[in-house]
Amino acid sequence: MILRGASSDTAKFEQATGWTFKPEGACKGDVCIPLSEPPGETIDALELAQAMGLPVVTHADGELIAIGPESVGAHALTTAEAPDIRLPDLDGNEFALRSLLGQKILVYAWAPY
Repeated sequence: MILRGASSDTAKFEQATGWTFKPEGACKGDVCIPLSEPPGETIDALELAQAMGLPVVTHADGELIAIGPESVGAHALTTAEAPDIRLPDLDGNEFALRSLLGQKILVYAWAPY
């Protein structure tokens, strides 16, 4: 989301980022980040993005602000669910990662290049 200045229309922020504002905070999927106060019709998008752990880049003059999507290194994930990955096992049989649901796993990826 790219803004001119820190103020943003709340509905536009929700549409651009996928986060919605509820009484429990800013929510996306099953994840909600508590906020000190619910936003009104307009929000300080810069302050809100920093509180939510979203990456923020500002232009030197402060007029343009880019707010990025959540990432693995942020303070919150939108989900902890891995995609349904299917790969061959050592014998060449198809193996579904989802079959390990509820167990801790380590996925090791290697490429010979």
